Amino acid sequence: MQITKIALFLFAAMGAVASPIEAEAESGINARAENGANVLYTGQCFKKDNICKYKVNGKQNIAKCPSAANKRCEKDKNKCTFDSYDRKVTCDFRK
Repeated sequence: MQITKIALFLFAAMGAVASPIEAEAESGINARAENGANVLYTGQCFKKDNICKYKVNGKQNIAKCPSAANKRCEKDKNKCTFDSYDRKVTCDFRK
């Protein structure tokens, strides 16, 4: 009986220590918000190659759109965005 009480106490203590703290600052400012204007790049996607072409500082870049049926480029010159922070491409579906 004594071992179960100690085990229960240790389990509760580990849960309290391992619980996450609030990650967002009270002021609402986080590291990503500082460069938010420079993070998203808008371009055009092309159906044949399933790619997104966007420009960064005048230089054209190419990123592959996701291959899932509901996320790939459906029509030439649809809008697409590249998030340089997360390195994710979003090809707008049927727009």
